Amino acid sequence: AASVGNGSDTSIAVTHGLGTRDVIVQLFDNATYDTVYADVVRTSADIVTINFTTAPTTNDIRVLIQEI
Repeated sequence: AASVGNGSDTSIAVTHGLGTRDVIVQLFDNATYDTVYADVVRTSADIVTINFTTAPTTNDIRVLIQEI
């Protein structure tokens, strides 16, 4: 799990180190706890890239990654 966002980037890479693309990625807003929808790309066996339409503010989005 990690909190992401910096107010300017709409594409954010998150390293999970699980060694597989077989992962589930869930996102939620740290302030409201609402589910957030974004385009998730399993960039490699250890990295997912999350693409937002609008840049999230600093640490606004919580990313949960689970290996299947």
